[in-house]
Amino acid sequence: MQSEWGVRHEESGQAMVEFAMVIGLFLVCLLGAMSASLYTLQRAAAVTGVAAGARVAAGGTPGPAGANRPNLAGAMPAVARVVTPVLVGTRVRQLQPGRDCPGLAAIPSGEVDICALRSAGTVTVRLRGRPETAAPIPGLDWSLDVVAEVHTVTFAP
Repeated sequence: MQSEWGVRHEESGQAMVEFAMVIGLFLVCLLGAMSASLYTLQRAAAVTGVAAGARVAAGGTPGPAGANRPNLAGAMPAVARVVTPVLVGTRVRQLQPGRDCPGLAAIPSGEVDICALRSAGTVTVRLRGRPETAAPIPGLDWSLDVVAEVHTVTFAP
């Protein structure tokens, strides 16, 4: 049986079925690409922020004797200023200076921790956690673990 356009009714739904099959795959690929792009932006901000925090920490604390003491307390706000605008919806937690970040498994999803500590002439600033994602896709659970380590500067009188 043919319609007035010469197309059989049995074949008229074929295009819609093909479209339904392709659109799902297309949307999954599109959401995956958007999620990967957002993660790349978040990781770049984390690297930049951790490097800035390490520079602040290695620069020393204010005061006459501060040149030889790392500014661990100033490092974490420096990191947070860089990463907070990019980590939309993510809780950015600044830990106490001198305390290492907990393991990745201990940090809940949607949260990142910033920590700064001193060990044997170096200052280590770390950002670790799982940022919030706009479109959670199973199997794409992004995590960040970015570290910057800088040798401290000492001055002799």
